[in-house]
Amino acid sequence: MSDPSDPPGPPDSADPAGVVDRVERRLSAEHSDVLDGLSTCADAVATEWNGGGDDHTPGETSSAHSPRTTDRDAVVPAFQRALDAAGLLAHLPRVLSDLVTAAGRPMPAPPVAAPPYVVVTSEGVLLRASLGDGRLVVSLRVFDIDRAAVETGYVRRDGVDARVEFR
Repeated sequence: MSDPSDPPGPPDSADPAGVVDRVERRLSAEHSDVLDGLSTCADAVATEWNGGGDDHTPGETSSAHSPRTTDRDAVVPAFQRALDAAGLLAHLPRVLSDLVTAAGRPMPAPPVAAPPYVVVTSEGVLLRASLGDGRLVVSLRVFDIDRAAVETGYVRRDGVDARVEFR
């Protein structure tokens, strides 16, 4: 039994909500440049979808006229190439390692810029680390899957939707 007058110790590293909170804070405080870079790369990829132009009608805000593609190969390989050209793909394992440190966990093995640690998907990037007591998953979404149209397609989402899970 602990003495109530004892100073509080470090945050409970077993608390999933505490882990998520620490990782989210570290991501936004220390890696905003990476998030900006992901957004820039996604913008460049989406610009190419409609022949490099924007068929957006002035005054309209509907995503129906935003750059869109139904070709997964115009998303995943193109985004991976853009990330690689910007140096972000090689940098993402260091980001993951830092986020694991923020979670208060040791990294069991050095991450690499490839699955299972860094995965480029049709929605963005997943950073994943299996830890002794759970799995840290950081989803950095820059594209949405548009299922409302006749043919499912991909659209550029506004900014980067960063989500952290500890399972």
